[in-house]
Amino acid sequence: MSLARTFLSLSIASGLALVACGSDSTSSFDQGVADKGGDPNDGSNGSSGGFGSSGSNGNGGDGDGATCAGSVAPTTKAKVDIIFVIDNSGSMSEEMAQVQANINTFVGKIGSSGLDYQVIFIVNKSRSGHKICVPEPLAKAGCADNPPLFRHIDQSVGSSNSLSLVLSTYDNANASLAWGQHLRSDAFKVIVGVSDDGRTDQTSAAFDSALITKGAGQFGTADKRNYVYHAICGWTPGKTPPSNEKCSTADGDGVRYQELALLTGGIIDSVCKTDYSGVLDNIGKGIVDKLACELGYPTADAADPSKVQVRLTPGGGGAPQTLVQVTDASKCAANPNGWHYDDANKPSKILLCKGICDTANASAGAKIEALVGCKGAAPK
Repeated sequence: MSLARTFLSLSIASGLALVACGSDSTSSFDQGVADKGGDPNDGSNGSSGGFGSSGSNGNGGDGDGATCAGSVAPTTKAKVDIIFVIDNSGSMSEEMAQVQANINTFVGKIGSSGLDYQVIFIVNKSRSGHKICVPEPLAKAGCADNPPLFRHIDQSVGSSNSLSLVLSTYDNANASLAWGQHLRSDAFKVIVGVSDDGRTDQTSAAFDSALITKGAGQFGTADKRNYVYHAICGWTPGKTPPSNEKCSTADGDGVRYQELALLTGGIIDSVCKTDYSGVLDNIGKGIVDKLACELGYPTADAADPSKVQVRLTPGGGGAPQTLVQVTDASKCAANPNGWHYDDANKPSKILLCKGICDTANASAGAKIEALVGCKGAAPK
């Protein structure tokens, strides 16, 4: 008896290369990003690959000797909403200029990974004092919003109130300040806080507890957060965070920002650096490493989770390799060529183990396919 097989694929961008992590920043998870820019306005978020259909059909067994007829079905890219919250107090002019100068390179690299991204800035744009004007192509001419890729919340951010502002303006009565309305419920959230001060009116625990009550659960739970906080603060490179030793040009150590990054699995970097290209690269690596190895589960095809196989075809040809299904991420160390579901009972994502994802990313033209309709071996 012939069973239908559906192909869902992730095409790895041609020429994709990993950028090594800097040694003078710290993170609680590994990092990796494509060192390749992209145009935020080209309709595909700068991606030359990403999640999409392979355009190929194929045949294969279903585990009992039967043949599966191939067909192609679409899948979705991983989504990420990136929110920059930037202290625009009097001592932050150089730091703000560095964010502004490097933001387009940052989003170009996010786009080249195939992720479906949008960026929100919460910082002074038009009021007197220090302000940021995001340049094209992320913004439109004249620093204008460029939905759905970019929105600028024109909110002045002080030395010590950035965390409380994130909470209070999420659903602000003033629609122009209500940044939460622009979030996508199915997107992972990345908050990047930039401040040279050590004071904050929220503890990391209080902020985390309050944020996860927002948006009907779209920030996740304390046990399974759907957001991460990256801190660009007064941390001194080389010091074990949370550290009270502030870097040379900072007004404060930013310990609470460090604590929040540690709590959520984020990156900690130094606000005192004079070139932010590496700072934003490290954050981009963290975003890509966490999200670029996800494929959307084929719910539209009512797929049976027990009848899904995943395989890698190397770039430049070569025999496809069927990957090993494992029960969860804890089995990836023993099975680096493995994959697993985000939820075995009710999957919404296919997650590649880091080993095989890195292999695919390092092979120009490599292709990952999810083969649906044919039963594979039991998960290890």
